Amino acid sequence: MWRGPKGDGIVTDAAVPTKWSATENVVWKVEVPGAGHSSPVVSNGHIFLTSFDSSTTDRMLLCFDRKDGKLLWKQSVLSATAEKMHKNNTPASSTPASDGTHVWVTFLDGEKVAVACYSFAGKQLWLKSFGGFTSAHGFCGTPVLFGDLLIVNGDSDGDAFVAALDKKTGETKWKIDRPNRVRSFSVPLFVEVRGKAQVVLAGSKSVAAFEPTTGKQLWIADSTTDKFVATVAFTEGLIFATGTSPNSTLVALDPTGTGNVTKSHTKWSDTKTASYVPSPLAFGKHLFVLSDSGIATLLEAKTGKKLWSERLGSRLHHASPLLINGLIYCLADDGATYILKPDEEYELVTKNTLGEECHATPAVSDGQLFIRSATSLWCIGAKGTAKHP
Repeated sequence: MWRGPKGDGIVTDAAVPTKWSATENVVWKVEVPGAGHSSPVVSNGHIFLTSFDSSTTDRMLLCFDRKDGKLLWKQSVLSATAEKMHKNNTPASSTPASDGTHVWVTFLDGEKVAVACYSFAGKQLWLKSFGGFTSAHGFCGTPVLFGDLLIVNGDSDGDAFVAALDKKTGETKWKIDRPNRVRSFSVPLFVEVRGKAQVVLAGSKSVAAFEPTTGKQLWIADSTTDKFVATVAFTEGLIFATGTSPNSTLVALDPTGTGNVTKSHTKWSDTKTASYVPSPLAFGKHLFVLSDSGIATLLEAKTGKKLWSERLGSRLHHASPLLINGLIYCLADDGATYILKPDEEYELVTKNTLGEECHATPAVSDGQLFIRSATSLWCIGAKGTAKHP
């Protein structure tokens, strides 16, 4: 899924390199047809990517061979005129999800959210649509898997919803309305609280948790931020949510409450340290926030105390940071990746440059990084080290 099997952006894989360039440690590089900001997902020897062909208005699912980047197939999921959207969005911004035998994608079809399932051979097995979607910023409802359920965030200014579908059949297992009806693009995150699973979602002027198999709301915290893009993070028993539209907020919530927990379970909040698009990283005792303008901040997760805050060399960041082998990887829009040490004092380990515009969060699998640029898909790794089918 987006940001890895747990959706938290944390990877332990000693073979992942810390140094690369447009020529060094490049296993392969291939051209990607169409345009999109979705991330690659790697599953069972395949790489899946969504893309939009402006000449045909096709919203495409692409499948590449993991070994050499060869395009195995591309399928048009649907054709529809590009929706009205934010200048930094695309009609192919939602990342696919896969379980090793099937792959699921979401696109916007006019005012309908379309959810489709494909086999690894490229055959469409089902397509389901939900109507009433309205958003001046376009669409990005990245699907996530929970057991046999596929969960989709349909937050919008119209008939806003969150739904769970049977991953095999597309049957709606539950669907809940989102009362505040405001566009949001946050990806649901699954966490375990007191031995029970919660799916936590920022959006609809709130941060809320639901029971994954029924959709029952467990708790909700109201927010002065209404348009969330960043996904929440979880460590030290706390949920962290950040957004900047219309108000900047970074908040730590205790997820053990029930009902409206805005006052009772807010542990700390910060109106000066926030990001809009890049999702925060939570690990061990630390919370890392990367602003869209490239300000990197490390905090104590339990207290919100700032350990350091530094501006990176790039002024634009849309990809979310990853924690790989205890180091923080921050990919900037200009294709530079800043690798930082999450110590008590700021330390830049290295900076790696590809020289191509990048908006998508990288994927990591078996010692290799997969980076989508505006035109290409890159496989970065020490040659000969990867073990994959």
